[in-house]
Amino acid sequence: MTKEETTQVITLLAGNYDKIAEKDKAQKQLMIATWHECLGDLDYKLVLQAVKRTMIESPYPPTIADIRKNAVEIASPSTQKTAIEAWEEAYRMISNGTYMTEEEFKKASPEVKKFFGSVGQVKELALCDADAVNTVTKGQFLKQYETLIQREKEKKLLPSSLQNYTKQLAEKMSIKQIGE
Repeated sequence: MTKEETTQVITLLAGNYDKIAEKDKAQKQLMIATWHECLGDLDYKLVLQAVKRTMIESPYPPTIADIRKNAVEIASPSTQKTAIEAWEEAYRMISNGTYMTEEEFKKASPEVKKFFGSVGQVKELALCDADAVNTVTKGQFLKQYETLIQREKEKKLLPSSLQNYTKQLAEKMSIKQIGE
């Protein structure tokens, strides 16, 4: 989204919310700069849809967080499995684990693959007692699954520039830890 498009978004908001319309020129310029920095990585039409959705849902002026949240929901509607559905997939993988190939592992949903980490982990769990898998492993999976889903949602809300910065920072930290 360009700076001009960001200005159009703020103008739309000012036409609908008195608190925004009452801002002086300097405040509006700061608002445009901040909104552009935080929403500039998104498509203009997507932001417009998110703004309109937010205006319909709330009588209060939206925040950047409100717009990003709605934009993410519009761009990628939640079609993720429930924790139980994901566990059923994971359990099928464990049940067939001794015969699992790398290709079959790659076909699993991203969250389930992230839980296991590798085919080797699935094969190792396949050798465990079924009662332990149905109690201990299931409990661990359900708890971690909710955490994984929440992290993915939070990651999608961050502007791409912040995602890249966080990734670079994490890489620097891991290099320092290895070198120490």
